[in-house]
Amino acid sequence: MITVGEVLKNKRERLKISLDTASTETKIQKRFLQYIEKDEFFPFESEVFLTGFIKIYAKYLNLDVKKILALYRRTNPKPKEEKNEKKDIYVTKKERRLNITPKTVIIILLILSSALIIGYIATQIYKFQKPPLLTISSPQNESTATEENVKIVGKTEKDVSIEINDVVVETNEEGEFEKEIALVEGSNLVKVKAKKNNNSILETVETIKITYKKPTEEPQEEEITVNKIKLEVFDSAAWIKLDIDDENKLSQVVQPSEMEYEIRNKIHITTGRVSNTRVYFNGEPLAWPPTTEKGVVGMECTIVENSIKCE
Repeated sequence: MITVGEVLKNKRERLKISLDTASTETKIQKRFLQYIEKDEFFPFESEVFLTGFIKIYAKYLNLDVKKILALYRRTNPKPKEEKNEKKDIYVTKKERRLNITPKTVIIILLILSSALIIGYIATQIYKFQKPPLLTISSPQNESTATEENVKIVGKTEKDVSIEINDVVVETNEEGEFEKEIALVEGSNLVKVKAKKNNNSILETVETIKITYKKPTEEPQEEEITVNKIKLEVFDSAAWIKLDIDDENKLSQVVQPSEMEYEIRNKIHITTGRVSNTRVYFNGEPLAWPPTTEKGVVGMECTIVENSIKCE
């Protein structure tokens, strides 16, 4: 008897359609199409998915969907569900009653009391023999300090003695302590020791490393004195040639005005009208040298230690 898988496969091959093409165009994974063509239906999770895929595949191959589904149902009938009838099983048990007597109650209380006492004693012995807890909250190990003094802050258990670098430090009721110590430049090892009952065996030791670096003093910048030259032309225009520090600033007719320049080393100035030209150094007027030429005069000045010398 021909199966639904054979019908679908034969029709696909007659149409010369590859499984890859059919998978792409039906959006059904290739492996599911192969299962259907081989009549291997067990990989499908449910009957709904299986019949849905068969319907899409048959429609894609232009087959009669109803006939294909009918052929599938004839060749693959559903197995009959077996009804499992559960039989009620009644198991009878004999009820056992515990006879509680005063003697039983006393025994139970004695056992509980003994267990509590033993547990308490064991806890105290454990606490007595256990080294004390010790926590250093500040500073952190391998830290760097920029101040000469640093404060060691930590916590331990109650009734525990603390030593920092072999110096006893007081603790408060909560076991908290703090101590300021002086550092030396470079690496410093700080040893914090917690002792229980002054017993060197029952002690906890924490060592922290602190590197002290002295802050470097920034060099103070020397105040740089800025020397200034002021040129004043008044009443009428004058031809001016001005060189400051070997750089020409003016070489032209200057209208009445005031101009100010910074100077480091020297100045050379020539005016075509000395009667209406003045020169100031840091606010102090400079005297023009005597000249035989009418109205024309020049001078050259040099600055030495913030003082000016003119020729």
